[in-house]
Amino acid sequence: MSAVSLTIGLGSTPYTQALFDGSVRPANIELHLESRFGEGLDNVGARHRMIVAGKLDGGELSISSFILARLRGVPLRALPVFLSRRFRLRCMYCRVESSLRDPSELAGKKVTVHRYNATTPVWLKGILQNEFGVKPTDIEWHVAEPDIAEEALRPPPPEIRVRFIPPPRTREHAIELVEQGEIEAALEPYPLHSNPKMRYLMEDFRRAEKEFFRRTGAYTINHLFALREETAKAHPEIVPSLLIALREANSVADRYRDEKQKSEAAWEREVMGEEFSYSLKAGCARRSLDTLMDYQIQQGILERKPELEDLFFPEIFHF
Repeated sequence: MSAVSLTIGLGSTPYTQALFDGSVRPANIELHLESRFGEGLDNVGARHRMIVAGKLDGGELSISSFILARLRGVPLRALPVFLSRRFRLRCMYCRVESSLRDPSELAGKKVTVHRYNATTPVWLKGILQNEFGVKPTDIEWHVAEPDIAEEALRPPPPEIRVRFIPPPRTREHAIELVEQGEIEAALEPYPLHSNPKMRYLMEDFRRAEKEFFRRTGAYTINHLFALREETAKAHPEIVPSLLIALREANSVADRYRDEKQKSEAAWEREVMGEEFSYSLKAGCARRSLDTLMDYQIQQGILERKPELEDLFFPEIFHF
């Protein structure tokens, strides 16, 4: 059998590095990996746009973007491979001089998110509402990237106050506005605590993350692996081949982690009581997806909750 050539967009992380260096190779697939698509913090959004537009055979895609794309008929299906994942309560930031100490204090404040309907904001808006009593209508949202990817096709409900930040409409400029005190907080997946002008909103975010998982059973996953349906239909053997290879790459992630990343991964395993699984049969991935979609419905992003069988390739439910 001749190898199938696939061009895939992926972030280069410990979860995927074995694919980039060739130490893990999917059977019967000639894999061409791309990781650079745009400038600065827009690199991820640019990758998402290309996958949704069909300019790549597939790759790492925002879960929120994927679900909205799938529901409007974009011919993508997913594998249960969650390539961007971490506990997210730490992803609330403010400037060092801010008086904010608890998420409940965000009511009545100006908060920036890169895209209102993007996956990290969906998680954090849901957590704010259900864990801290702050509804999306309680906040004035300042959006950095209103026209990116699939989310732009689904405007926020009319009662939500959304303002676009002034040019340049970049995530970097939004963070500058937080540094200057013009916006009071940022909900971002990037490690803004490394910025000397910024800090975590919550000092003890680990305790809050552990309690969130204990109550909900949900781990805040952000990206999944999506593939063009026509490609999989023409070459059905590639779906299990990719899933096996991505699982193998994930299993050797420690090989590519530094000591800090190893410590963080060990803490997450302790919180969850097990290794995170690329599966909808074992582990917390299914519960996590259900929670995310519940939040999307609560926030007016989805009208109905799709069945997972309508989102994922049918073959994966046997793995």
